[in-house]
Amino acid sequence: MVRESSNQNEHATNGAKVIGPGAAAGPSTLACRPPAADAGDMETTRIVVGMDGSATSREALRWAVSLGEVLGAEVLAVHAVGLLEELHEPDETAKPRQTRLRDLVEQAWYAPLARARCPVRIEVRDGHPVDVLLAVAGEEHADVLVVGSRGVGENPALALGSTSLRLLQAAEMPVLVVPDLPADRPRADGVHLHHILVGVDRSATSLAALELAADLAGSLGGSLSVLEVFEYVPPFPLGPSTAVTSAGEEHAIERTMTLLETEVSGIRERGVGVQVIVRSGQPAPTLLEVADDLDADLVVVGTRGRGGPGELLLGSVARTVADRARRPTLVVPAAAGPVHLRRGDEDGERQPSGTGS
Repeated sequence: MVRESSNQNEHATNGAKVIGPGAAAGPSTLACRPPAADAGDMETTRIVVGMDGSATSREALRWAVSLGEVLGAEVLAVHAVGLLEELHEPDETAKPRQTRLRDLVEQAWYAPLARARCPVRIEVRDGHPVDVLLAVAGEEHADVLVVGSRGVGENPALALGSTSLRLLQAAEMPVLVVPDLPADRPRADGVHLHHILVGVDRSATSLAALELAADLAGSLGGSLSVLEVFEYVPPFPLGPSTAVTSAGEEHAIERTMTLLETEVSGIRERGVGVQVIVRSGQPAPTLLEVADDLDADLVVVGTRGRGGPGELLLGSVARTVADRARRPTLVVPAAAGPVHLRRGDEDGERQPSGTGS
């Protein structure tokens, strides 16, 4: 992803570690953070992932590393001490606990990072997980923030935990929410995006989500389904107007199909297989239904923040889909602007994109 600004302020990171691609496991692979980056490093794609030791955070880490390997991106795994409060004994003092937490991060959670075929850094910070993840993502100009759907200690009855929900509400970059794998599905080393579903309404934000989904499909060799849903209100009372309204609905579907075909023509020219789908109904339930029908590996939605007062900047459709999709969901906020994520060998084709700042 190419950023508009060439000025990046590096920050001091106590406890930060960097791991090179293909490094062997063991303490000898740990080194201090590299010197401050020059302007050319602004083109480095960065993926920030939050970890707390939960099953969903391990799955989020697997996704972050797999995307990093495909895109040639740097992955920064962040551990907020607030995420680990459940692990300490009540009478344990702060200093030994902090030491034990760092040991836990570097030893218990280090193995999957050591096998990564992309640059990886580990950082432990004090603070609430939401504040820490947003701060690091902002300081690093992260292109994507990856989180598990629920963390340690959160209500297992809730598909979308409080941390992931608050990040979706506040983040100014795309957020990938990853649920744990179903019990009947084996955990593989990498992720495979054979089929991506993106919901659009032809707004600027949804078209930015479409471009991001197309980049991922092109980089990972997957196909893309583009869904637009319009709400159809049947006539009442039933009468002669019913036939006219039904004909109007059919015409609306055809017109929408034509407009979508125009939008995806450029994506097809890049060699990405695209299927266009138009449905009538409620947007969120229809998107979830189509995701299940297609067995989509990833759902991508944009959000303009038109939800209710309690949803802040997160629209109701994006929140519902992220909460109920039962599959990874990538939410692209309006503040992110145009976002492009492509393989490192496609740099010459990249276009400038906004950072939300």
